[in-house]
Amino acid sequence: MEWGDVMVFLALLRAKSLHEAGARLGVDRSTISRRAAALERSLGAQLFVRTREGIRPTAAAARLVPIAEKMEQGATELAEAARGADELARGVVKVATTEALAAFLVAEGLLALREKHPDLVIELLGGNRPVDIARGEADIALRIVPPREAQLRVRCVARIGFGLFASPSYVRARGVPRTPAALRGHDVLLPGGELSKAPEARWLGARPGVGVVFRTSSMSALVAAAAAGLGVAPLATAWGDRVADLERLMTLDEVPKRAVWLVTRPQARGALRVVGERIAAILGRAMSPARPNSR
Repeated sequence: MEWGDVMVFLALLRAKSLHEAGARLGVDRSTISRRAAALERSLGAQLFVRTREGIRPTAAAARLVPIAEKMEQGATELAEAARGADELARGVVKVATTEALAAFLVAEGLLALREKHPDLVIELLGGNRPVDIARGEADIALRIVPPREAQLRVRCVARIGFGLFASPSYVRARGVPRTPAALRGHDVLLPGGELSKAPEARWLGARPGVGVVFRTSSMSALVAAAAAGLGVAPLATAWGDRVADLERLMTLDEVPKRAVWLVTRPQARGALRVVGERIAAILGRAMSPARPNSR
């Protein structure tokens, strides 16, 4: 596979449609469709199928994901090395995101940037309150709802899918609900406060016969409660699959995937560019729809 083919392949994995994949690469829908078909012919395998909801990867595509991601990482490192030492990232970069995404970025290696940029300091501002980049409250923001300010650069870097999770001790004691109807009689743990309106929280809370035993605006507390065996919790699959004390019960196909938007100033350079690109790479790789379930 040539690198151009890898870019098309990864864009299709991370997009919901041919149009969105083309937007990521700066080409039109027909170009993406043509290049995808040529890639499939060259490999002798079908990589994607078209559905009413968009494009979906096949099992053959899933097998190629780790290889393509290694090529992507290598290309990123090559580009960074080519820029030279004069573009070493320095100073403090403030990144505003949710509590859950802040913990996820740390766990997935965001702070490893300091190995190449020892004078870089990343300040993670975890919370659900929107920040004003134009006023200097943060340098980079990850948002679920894209801002409308014309002076900001906004791009979709991932789409988050959701699932239901519980601890092994809970499912041993209460059984494993694998369908929405099977949730009847189970204890559930729900996001609360400003997070109570999230689609996954409203969906789970509305299931007939469930018993709500805990609500919290802290996603870390929600994960801790689920890991302690107190009930079933809705979590982003990319996060829940990485918690050793939890297992995925089902994927919430009824809940639409949520776009994650990376927001920076239009001319983000130096440290802001380095941190922004690493965040985009982490989320794009970790939340790829073809990544197999770790359970």
